[in-house]
Amino acid sequence: MARLTARYENGICVDIEIKRENALPFQMLGNGGKNRELAILPKDFDQTKHLAVFLGYGMGIAFAEFRRRYPAAPLAIVDKEQDILEALNFSCPEGVLLISEHDKKEAITKLTKWQEKNQKKALYPVINPFYQRLDREYYGFLREHAAASQKFNFWDKAKYAKFQSSSPKLLLISSKYFLMGEVETACKNLKLEYRHIQLGNDEIAHSEFVRQLLEEIVSFKPDALITLNHLGVDREGVLMDLINKLELPFISWFVDNPHLILYSYEGLTSPFLHIFTWDFDNVPSLKAKGFNNVYYLPLGTDAERFNPKNKEKLVAPAWKSPVSFVGNSMIDKVQKRLDACNLPKRLYADFFALAKDFISSPKRIAEKFILDDGKQLFPALIKHYQEQFDTEEKLAFETGMTWEATRVYRLECVKQTLDFNPLLVGDHGWNVFLEKEKRPWRWHAPINYYDQLPYFYPHSTINFNCTSMQMKGASNQRILDVPATGSFVITDYREQMENMFDIGEEIICYKNNEEIPDLIRYYLNHGKEREAIVRKGRERVLKCHTWTHRMSEILSVMKEWYGRTQY
Repeated sequence: MARLTARYENGICVDIEIKRENALPFQMLGNGGKNRELAILPKDFDQTKHLAVFLGYGMGIAFAEFRRRYPAAPLAIVDKEQDILEALNFSCPEGVLLISEHDKKEAITKLTKWQEKNQKKALYPVINPFYQRLDREYYGFLREHAAASQKFNFWDKAKYAKFQSSSPKLLLISSKYFLMGEVETACKNLKLEYRHIQLGNDEIAHSEFVRQLLEEIVSFKPDALITLNHLGVDREGVLMDLINKLELPFISWFVDNPHLILYSYEGLTSPFLHIFTWDFDNVPSLKAKGFNNVYYLPLGTDAERFNPKNKEKLVAPAWKSPVSFVGNSMIDKVQKRLDACNLPKRLYADFFALAKDFISSPKRIAEKFILDDGKQLFPALIKHYQEQFDTEEKLAFETGMTWEATRVYRLECVKQTLDFNPLLVGDHGWNVFLEKEKRPWRWHAPINYYDQLPYFYPHSTINFNCTSMQMKGASNQRILDVPATGSFVITDYREQMENMFDIGEEIICYKNNEEIPDLIRYYLNHGKEREAIVRKGRERVLKCHTWTHRMSEILSVMKEWYGRTQY
């Protein structure tokens, strides 16, 4: 343990001594006095090229002289020794950056951001030997980092030509999101080089994340950064600012509703940000919010995981059924959003009525429907939405309305299957909503997407599908996963399916609820026709709709964009 002793004259600290176990004491100035500290001042500092970084404030003598010589030069002090600063009664001068983080990597992150704001000049370390002895690991590390900055300009090195190779290199933001494994598999199938940077628990840009990013930019030189559903993007703009300065293409691949995620990111964009969304209806509406590079990209499937051979695996008898549906009842999801937006109970009836009207409305974006139709139908509700809710509460309200519309629609669709003793796989809400139903049906608790669902689909003669109201024109992943397993699916019609399948030949759709019983009855009794559709549907999926296809489409867009855009 080190012990600090301060020597005072007339109430002013004039020297500092450090005593450590099993070592001789050493002093800040000692017999050398002021000249000892003045000796650290640089002799070749050029304020047109350099940014001075004092590695330790010392007694403040050299610092004061430096400011006298270079009054206009930006200055930074790295000093984590709080007891020394307190002994000196230190107060950081206006306009000077004080970095006191004990984590050396966090200190470098702060230095890097400061360097960005000051024309990206090279860092010039002003080294106090006292601090190098005090904590060589910390101050020595920072000395080497700053010295390296003089040898090359980081920002120049970070700028390099992108998408010039036939095999681009990708940097993936790793998170717990369920599709990142599919992205990695697609990279392997396309023989692409890729690396990961790990996102912390807060799922937004933080100092360690930024440090990893900067290191990978220099060492790996990726052609693009990829994330799912905007994970890693902070609302303060730290990451987006870095993307702009690095001139690095940033691909945000949405597999959920981008409007419910990008709500708080309006104005926080970049010419290097590229948004891919599974719903074509989102393209014009996102562009209207200022996101210029937006592209339609349908969902995909992993044909290795969802494979016909899965039918050979023995499964629990409870999984086998002539008709099944896998999906959430939305009962808890709706209530959580209502709680989150603090909607008064007196407005609940209007909220539920508004959600029901959204089902049949031609408007496909929740926010537009609320502001246009809702204002006419439920003025008190929308007045509260506009005047009482903050940004987060508005988002919770829109999401809750979407989930409530899905709940009503999904329940109506599922009820049409009840003549066939269906197996419903999902949350407890199904037991609540169908408690008084006299027709037989079975319930099963939720099953895991990766480990169980690929083996579940092949054991249902008909897999039933009804799509969420967050995608009125697009289709969900089930219409790809089920055919990939060599199984049969009946789904609700969505306009964008026309571009994915030959409807009636490769997939069977219903356009209204009344059609559901007749379609189920027909295909339960016509096995050959069912198998022909399954075969053609799987062929289409393998040919056009795997995650590898989607990654390939992303890269084609990026290569074309870089071919016509010069930065």
